[in-house]
Amino acid sequence: MITPEDKAAFEENGFHVLRSAVSPNEIALLKQALAKMLLTSKQHPYAKNLADAPDIADNPPDNPRGVWAAFNLQLFDDIFWDFAYHPIIAHAVDALIGSDINLYETASIHKVPGFPNNYRDWHQDSVYSDPQSNDRNVTVITFLDEMDGESGATWVVPGSHKQGALPHVLPTESLSSQAKEVADKHLYSPKGVAFAYQPGDVLIFLVGVVHKSGANLSNQSKWSLAYNYTRNDTHDLARVNGFVGAYLPITRNGKLYSVGAVFQREGQK
Repeated sequence: MITPEDKAAFEENGFHVLRSAVSPNEIALLKQALAKMLLTSKQHPYAKNLADAPDIADNPPDNPRGVWAAFNLQLFDDIFWDFAYHPIIAHAVDALIGSDINLYETASIHKVPGFPNNYRDWHQDSVYSDPQSNDRNVTVITFLDEMDGESGATWVVPGSHKQGALPHVLPTESLSSQAKEVADKHLYSPKGVAFAYQPGDVLIFLVGVVHKSGANLSNQSKWSLAYNYTRNDTHDLARVNGFVGAYLPITRNGKLYSVGAVFQREGQK
């Protein structure tokens, strides 16, 4: 699926768009599990993995807590273990960053109607993983709903990974995720691009790419998954990764190391 031209463009731009990677049936199963997760009470032992976004808008019925991000998804449903081994996505990542990949992190993003375009502003994911032994670490966004740059899609700055690690600061806006963003973020808005995605499309980008969460100006909730993968020889030099399933082998010698039962069955149909 990944041609030499795709690989060259990925190294130049820092990202690759993979169309129709996840089937409608797979999307339905994933959204069912996410819907159940969003009903987790604040008293539940795993509730700390759900990040609320207060004061953005009225919380819709499908997200009564106003959760905007969730982490360690495998704690909530086994399907999120299975999805780490999705054959189309895993093999594409393996081809883009070098053979033999491991899982690094699992997360999901839930944008309620009215989600602002600066809530999670321009940043590099590498600020949370560096120092690492190399740059073969990617974020993989799987879009579970139709999205574009004004309805929840991720914006990226082509080629920005070549700048290396940029200074990051905490945001000054009152309505913000309060997560780190690049210090001179005003420079990146004119350079950013977003694409139109259908459910099942995937965006793969190096964690050094400057990117942001797009606004959701639609009247519907928009959901996506955000998995991180690293090459097998990519090591945390400061041992910062404490995510569930970190360093789980995903591919070895061009083959899936294990098989997610749900997605293996789907792939055989």
